Amino acid sequence: MLAGAAAVVIAAVVILFAAPWRTKAPAAGPFTPTVYRSIAVLPLDNYSADSAQAYFAEGMTDELTTDLATISSLRVISRGSTMQYAGRNRPPTPEIARALNVDAIVEGSVTRAGDKVRITAQLIDARADRHLWARSFERNSSDVLALQAELASAIAEAINVQLTPGEQTRLAAAPTVDPAAHDAYLKGRYFFARPSDQNLEKAIALFNEAVQLSPGFAPAWSGLSDAYLWAAFNDGFISALEAGPKAQAAAKRAVQLDSSAAEGHASLGTWLAWFAHDWPGSERELRHAIALNPNYAFAHDQFGLMLGFLGRFDEAIAEGKRAMTLDPLSPSILIDALIPFQFQHNLPAARALAQRAADLDPTFYFPSLAEGVLDLQVGRFREAVPVLEKARTMGAPSFATAYLAYAYGKAGDQAHALATLADLKKMSRSGSGLPFDLALFHLGQGDTRQALDYLEQAFAANAQSLVWLKEDAIYDPLRREPRFIALMRRMHFTP
Repeated sequence: MLAGAAAVVIAAVVILFAAPWRTKAPAAGPFTPTVYRSIAVLPLDNYSADSAQAYFAEGMTDELTTDLATISSLRVISRGSTMQYAGRNRPPTPEIARALNVDAIVEGSVTRAGDKVRITAQLIDARADRHLWARSFERNSSDVLALQAELASAIAEAINVQLTPGEQTRLAAAPTVDPAAHDAYLKGRYFFARPSDQNLEKAIALFNEAVQLSPGFAPAWSGLSDAYLWAAFNDGFISALEAGPKAQAAAKRAVQLDSSAAEGHASLGTWLAWFAHDWPGSERELRHAIALNPNYAFAHDQFGLMLGFLGRFDEAIAEGKRAMTLDPLSPSILIDALIPFQFQHNLPAARALAQRAADLDPTFYFPSLAEGVLDLQVGRFREAVPVLEKARTMGAPSFATAYLAYAYGKAGDQAHALATLADLKKMSRSGSGLPFDLALFHLGQGDTRQALDYLEQAFAANAQSLVWLKEDAIYDPLRREPRFIALMRRMHFTP
């Protein structure tokens, strides 16, 4: 995504049609040479007879975005930001363009009837709200990947984008896919985009179904790895110890099947950081993913986090900014981008990002959790309690409750600390609490020995939150302890 966008000039064309949901067709206007550097694919409307096909239309949007994102001369907005404009009551196109900071927008619809898939798309000068181009594409279900590639190539041609030889080859070589496997994959992506534990469990089942039906379908393997990685972070319905090897195997399989796709390399790079703590290997894979698809916001996001965990803050902030540019309306990416600011003790910058994330999604627990953790960094323990209490009422994983137990302990409120510890134990599948959560509780109690006992157990259990150990100020009281130093070495944070 660090590749610069090349300037392109386009001539206006005659309007072929206007989408029926638009209240007013964009004006064609006189010819004016315009430079197009960026594009967003708005959610394609589901025109199938079955309203339950919404996941299919969403998946088509996602795949078209992915194909366009591989074109290095374009900046393509990620689907996490564009999906907020689903439905027929979206704002005017120029308003969307300002929010996403793009020059052009693709709108359209998807119809699936029997074995046929039709996509009707139109290209719009986003700032002028002027129609540039419109076409329809139809293929059999087994050729849906080729349909997406053909549409992406047509859009590139319409705006005179020069494809590299590699980009031309990749778009021309779209494989056929088993329709049932592809359908399971799209359903999996639908649930993965809404990552509660319940939805992650569904996503994993659907991705597994997809790879069983079509073992050679690389995107499904990458999706499966990402779902296991997120589920491991939550450490809820599946433990990190169980999910880790599954995530690794799926990521490796994705890369083996299609080494030219960014998604598999990003999945593998993410696993190498969070599970293996192989920082050079993670950097290699994530850089390779970015080289293959400079517009892949997730790769920039994870690379920024990895750099932040290592203390390479300037680089981390740069990657976070790039991720935010490519996915400007994603609360998750905003939260990840604040991590290096937190580690730098630049709390105003970190709080500003947390507030932006909260404004985008008031139901998301992470902004409140981040606010509370930022208070903990500077010893504002009592002030942290209300926002951490709020986070745990919003469906947060158990680690949010663990931070709350820590805050109560540091604030000297022993009764609430012990009550929160009891809640922590009930939240775990074993009924005894997760090691990382218990380490935070004992750290809040000032019990160094017990905290280290549980941190060592957390390492053995593949607890994902240990990647915060090197830079998080919460662990400063442990830094001179020989056992903590040894743990840092085991995580390859020190020579």
